[in-house]
Amino acid sequence: ELIQAFLLIFMAEMGDKTQILSMAFATKYKVRQVLLGVFIGSFLNHGLAVLLGAYMSNIIPIDYIRLVAAFAFIFFGLWSLKADGDEDDDDVKKSKYGPVLTVALAFFIGELGDKTQLTAITLSTTAQYPVFILMGTVLG
Repeated sequence: ELIQAFLLIFMAEMGDKTQILSMAFATKYKVRQVLLGVFIGSFLNHGLAVLLGAYMSNIIPIDYIRLVAAFAFIFFGLWSLKADGDEDDDDVKKSKYGPVLTVALAFFIGELGDKTQLTAITLSTTAQYPVFILMGTVLG
């Protein structure tokens, strides 16, 4: 379960918006601070996803969960094709939370509804050891 989760998330993150976000933060902050922020943000986000997936499978039949997950993947895939408007960087303010918390919050919010979060939910619905799914998704 750990290796499966790691490989799926690792491949899903290639070219993902949170990967680009991490690289952008690495140009502004120290690499250690960015990595710690990414770890915290992904741990909290995927932790919620794994909890939701593990407990949701006890309440809702797995066939319905798979159907909802499939539609969610398609929806978010189509949504990611939508072009975002240009944003001005002139209005960016200095963060008052420090680099680690800033990166963690940005990463947590960036992962909401992301394909990696949906993957974590889906993997945890059938997992015998959801903790290994969480470890694999965070490492990925």
